[in-house]
Amino acid sequence: MYNSIIKKFLLLITISLLFLPLCSAQNSGNVNRITINPSYNGTKVVDALKAIESEYSVNILYNEETIQGFTLTGITKPFKLITFLRLLLVGYSVIPVENNTLLILEEKYEKDVPEINASYILLKINSKKLIKGTVFDGETNAPIIGAYVQLPMEDKGTITDTDGNFTIKTTNKVNLLQIKYIGYSTKNMLVGISSTSSKTEEEFYLFESYTELSGVEITAERQDRNVTEQITGIEKMGVESIKSLPTFLGEVDPLKSLTTLPGISSAGDVTAGINVRGGETGQNLIHQDGALIYNPTHLFGFFSGFNPDMVNNVTLYKGGGPASQGGRVSSILNIGLRNGNEDKHIIKGGLGIISSRLMIEGPIKKGRTSYMLGGRISYSNWLINSVQNIQLENSAANFHDVTGKIFHKIDNKNYITLSGYYSYDDFQLAKDSIFNWNTKNLSLKWDHTKNENLSTSLTVSGSRYHTIVDNTEATAMSTSKNGINTYRAAYDINFNQKGRNHHQIGIGTTASEINPGQLMASHNSNVQEIKLRKQRLLEPYIYGEGNFNLGLKWSFNAGIRITSAFRFGDDLIYNFNQESLDGRSPHITDTTQYNKGELMFSDINIEPRISFRYLLSKSTSLKASYFRTHQYMHLVSNTTIPMPTDYWIASSDNLKPQRGDQLSFGIFQNINHSEYEISAEGYYKIIDNTIDYIEGANLTLNQAIETNLLQGKGRAYGLEFQVKKNTGKFDGWISYTYSRSEKKFNPSNPELEINNGNYYPSIYDQPHNLSIILNYHFSERTTLSSNFQYSTGRPITIPTSKFSYGPYLSVLNYSERNAYRMPNYHRLDLSLTIKDRNYKDRFITGEWVISIYNLYGRKNAYSIYFNTTGLAHKLSILGSMFPSISYNFKI
Repeated sequence: MYNSIIKKFLLLITISLLFLPLCSAQNSGNVNRITINPSYNGTKVVDALKAIESEYSVNILYNEETIQGFTLTGITKPFKLITFLRLLLVGYSVIPVENNTLLILEEKYEKDVPEINASYILLKINSKKLIKGTVFDGETNAPIIGAYVQLPMEDKGTITDTDGNFTIKTTNKVNLLQIKYIGYSTKNMLVGISSTSSKTEEEFYLFESYTELSGVEITAERQDRNVTEQITGIEKMGVESIKSLPTFLGEVDPLKSLTTLPGISSAGDVTAGINVRGGETGQNLIHQDGALIYNPTHLFGFFSGFNPDMVNNVTLYKGGGPASQGGRVSSILNIGLRNGNEDKHIIKGGLGIISSRLMIEGPIKKGRTSYMLGGRISYSNWLINSVQNIQLENSAANFHDVTGKIFHKIDNKNYITLSGYYSYDDFQLAKDSIFNWNTKNLSLKWDHTKNENLSTSLTVSGSRYHTIVDNTEATAMSTSKNGINTYRAAYDINFNQKGRNHHQIGIGTTASEINPGQLMASHNSNVQEIKLRKQRLLEPYIYGEGNFNLGLKWSFNAGIRITSAFRFGDDLIYNFNQESLDGRSPHITDTTQYNKGELMFSDINIEPRISFRYLLSKSTSLKASYFRTHQYMHLVSNTTIPMPTDYWIASSDNLKPQRGDQLSFGIFQNINHSEYEISAEGYYKIIDNTIDYIEGANLTLNQAIETNLLQGKGRAYGLEFQVKKNTGKFDGWISYTYSRSEKKFNPSNPELEINNGNYYPSIYDQPHNLSIILNYHFSERTTLSSNFQYSTGRPITIPTSKFSYGPYLSVLNYSERNAYRMPNYHRLDLSLTIKDRNYKDRFITGEWVISIYNLYGRKNAYSIYFNTTGLAHKLSILGSMFPSISYNFKI
C-alpha cells in the first residue's frame, strides 16, 4: 500500500516538474517578480516571452521583427526576467510601466519620452490594426484641426480632421506616437497594443509652447507637408508665424504677412489686398470661418481687418486648389478662427500707439460650450494732427471692429460653431469727401462624424459690405453708395478609405445682391440723383474629388467642379455695337428690360482639377498640376489700388465670365529632418475674358458700364523659389519670384484697341519680388526679427510730349498704356520681442514688441501723377521711418 502511495507521489512530482512553469507561479501578474530558470537556455526570446505572457497574464510589448534574432543562453541559475533581458538585449530598454506591463523599446526612441510611466497608454488592437484618437487644445478643450500625428518607428503620418480625430495603421505592438502643431509643445507618447486592454481609442491634449518659438514655421501640419502633399500652390501660415514679423505701428497683419511668400505681392505700402501670381485683387476670394470678406483691411490698407488674437490659421490656394474651392480665377484665401477656451476664462489684448485690442474667452458650459469675443479700436487722429502738413489739417481716420465665436459640442460626433464679424471705417482728408465703409457677416457651421470613415459639414453664412461717400462741398453736397449682400450655403461629405485615400463630394450655392451705386443729392444741392439697378446673381455648384495613393511614390488628387451662374431681373441690359462709336464708347442700339425674377443670363461650366506628386526620396518630391476656374463677378475700380469707391458687377451677355487655366510644376526638398526646406515652382496661367477699360472710360455711376469695358486675354507666368530654416537660434526664409503679368485686347473696332492689340504689362506686373525674413532668438524670451522687401516698380502710363497753347494751357500726349515703370520698391523693418518670464500660475503674462517700419526711411512711390503742364509729382505715403511700441498681454 505504502509502495503504491510512494509511486503515485513520485509520479505526481514528475508530472509537476514537466509542466512546472519556467517562472515562479507566485509572481503571476507582476512583471517585476517574474524569474526564469536554466530550462530556457536555447529558447528564442520571442517564443519565451509569448509563453510567459500567456501563462502569467502579463503584457510584454515589443516589436517582434526587431528582437527575433535573440536567443536565451547562459542562464545558470534563476534570474529576474527584467534583469536578464537588460543584459541580453543590447541597444534596447526594458521598462516596467505597470505591475503587469513590460515594454521593450529601442533606446534611440526612449530619449523622446523622458517620463515613460506618465506618457504611456495601452490600447486594444482592432482587426484593421488602427490606432485611433482625438487631439484637443489643453486649455480650451477644443479639437485641433490639422495637427500632425506621426509614428516615427514606422515612418508613417497623418493629420487630424475637422473634429480633431485621426486614424493611423500600425504593425507594431509598441509605438512612439508624436503629435505636433504649430505654437504648441510636441506630445510624445508610447502606445502599446494588447488584446487585454479595454480602450479602443484615446484623447490627447496639446498645450501652448512657451519655451520654443515656432514663429517661422509656415505650415501648421506635418513637417514634411511641402514634400508629401499632392496639391501645388498652397501656402499656410499659423498665427505665431504671422506675429513674428515686424509690424507697422504695432498692428499684426495676416494678409500682408502672406506677401513674404513666393508668388504673392501687393501694390504698395498701403493697399487693401494682395496680388497672387500676377492676378488682380478682385480675383481673390476671401473667407473668414466660411463667410465672405470683400474688404479685408482698415484705413485703405494701413491695418488688417482680422483680429490676430482670434485667428487660428491662414490658408491660401494660389490657383484653383482642390475641387472643393472655387469662385475666383487667382486665389482662395481661408481665414480660420480658433475656438474659445472651454475650461477657464482668459483675457488677451494689446496696447499700441494708434490702436488697441481686447479679447475675452471662456466656457459657457465647461467641456461643452465656449465663447470668444474680441474687438479693436483706433485713436489715430492725434498722429495725423501732429504732422506739420497743411494738407492734413482737419483730417481724421478711425476704425473699429468686433469678432465673436461660439463653439458648442453636442456630443463626441457633433459640433456647432457660430461666428460673427463687424467692422467700420471712416476717413476724411482735409475738407474733401468723407469716406466710410462697413462689413457685417455671420456664419453657422455643423460638423458631424458618422464613423471613422465618414463625416459631413454644413455651413450657411451671410455677408454685407457697403460703402458711403459724402461730398461736403457746399455747391455739390451729395451722398453716393454702393455695396453687395451675399448669402452662401455649402454641404460637404468626407470619405476616408482604409486610412489612406480621402474623397470628398459637396454641393452649395452663393446668392448675391449687388448695388453698383446710387447718388443722392443733399438739400440745396444742384446734383442730379442717379440710382443704378440692383443685380441679382445665383451661383450653384457641385463637386467631387479624391486623393489617391499609387504605391509608395506616386499619388494624385483629382476632381471635377461644375459651376454655374444665373442672373435675374428686375434689370435692364443695354445692347451696343462696337463698330459704331459715340465719342469713345460703343454706340447703344437698344435696351432689353427683364422683370423681377426673370432669367436674363445663365452659364454652366466644368472645372477639371488634377495634381500629381512623385517622391524621388522621403525628403524630395516632384509635383505637377492643372486647374481650371471661373469667376462670375467683376470688380470695377478707377484706381490702381482697391478703394471704397470700387464696386462689383455681375456677368451678363455683354460681360462674359472670366476663365482661368493654370499649369504648374515644382520640386520640393527637405534637408536634415525638415530643418531646411527648399522649393522651386513654375507656373503658367491664362485668363480669358479679363477686363480693362477703354481710354477715357467713365466708371462712376455709369448706367451702361459695359460699354466702357473691354474683355480680352490675360497671361501670367513665373518661377518661385524659397529657402527656409525652421529650427535653431537663427531661422527664417528667403523668397524670390520672377514673374510677368500681361493683357491683350483685340476688339472688333480697331479704335478701341489698347497698345495696337499687343500684349502689355498689367498694373500688377512686377517681374522681381524678393523677401528676406530673418529671426534670431537670443533666448526663449527675446527675439530679433527683420523683414526686407524688394520689388520692381509697377507699370504706369506717362505723358511723353505736349502741345502748348500759351503759357498756361497744354495738351498732353501719353505713352502706350503701362509702357513705363515707377521706381523700384524696397524697405527694411525690424522688431524686438521681449516676453515676460513665465512663472507657474502667474496671473498675467505678456510681451513687449518694439518695431521700426521702413528703417532707412525710403520714400517709396505710392503713386506718380502729372499736372496740366506734364510735370511729374511723386506721392510717398510712408516716406519716413515709423517706430512703434506695443504690449500684448494674457490674463
